[in-house]
Amino acid sequence: MSKTAGQPLTNALSKVVDLLVESRIRIDAMEQLLVKTNSVAYPLYLGMIENLQRQETAEVNRVLTQTRKSKRTER
Repeated sequence: MSKTAGQPLTNALSKVVDLLVESRIRIDAMEQLLVKTNSVAYPLYLGMIENLQRQETAEVNRVLTQTRKSKRTER
């Protein structure tokens, strides 16, 4: 594969990483604002984050399992 063939993928991946970093910075800033302005809501926020992380893990595992099963049936 030539260097130019991989360039669009590298550029796209770089943009995705940039967006993820930017989003993380914004989320961190919002979290700090929440802590300073409403310390009562902060534990609720953390609980919601933990719940979303569990949901995300379950969804990723479901998709990976489904992908593995479909690859086995293709063979």
